Formats: sequence, C-alpha cells, structure tokens
Amino acid sequence: MLTLEGNYHVAPNKRLTILAEFTSLPKGTLETDIEALGEACARNGGQCDVQVNTQHGPMRGTLVEKKPRKFSLRLFEGHLAFLPRA
Repeated sequence: MLTLEGNYHVAPNKRLTILAEFTSLPKGTLETDIEALGEACARNGGQCDVQVNTQHGPMRGTLVEKKPRKFSLRLFEGHLAFLPRA
C-alpha cells in the first residue's frame, strides 16, 4: 500500500483522478507522489493500492494508470473508500 503525502480532492462519487502531466501540478498534488505512483503501478501491472488525504479525511483504494493517447494526458484514476473504523 502506497501512502500519498499530498492533499487530493475526491469527486462526490468517490472517484479520484490525478493528472500526471502538467507544466504546473494542480493544488495539493506533489511531484514525489506522481513519481511514486508511476513506480508502484509499473511494478504491479498498471495499478496500485493507495491511501490518500482528501477533503473528507484519509481514504484508500486502487488507482489505475491510464497511458496518454492522441488527445489525453497520462493520469491515474480510481475509486476510493473511507478507512474502516477501529
């Protein structure tokens, strides 16, 4: 499980999209997180389990790396869930 250090915004449907190719990264996104995601996804067939800090608190899920195509950029996306209560 990879723990990301940035603060990310999750959509109401609990979908997280992290754009990996920008001249300036979106607010809350860290370059070190992008590098770590790329390495983890490369080791695990294009996907990796993550825990992230969101506007709702810590969440976890699986992100899948989407390779760039003609009109799209490289990104990581997936659905998250709240951490189980202790």
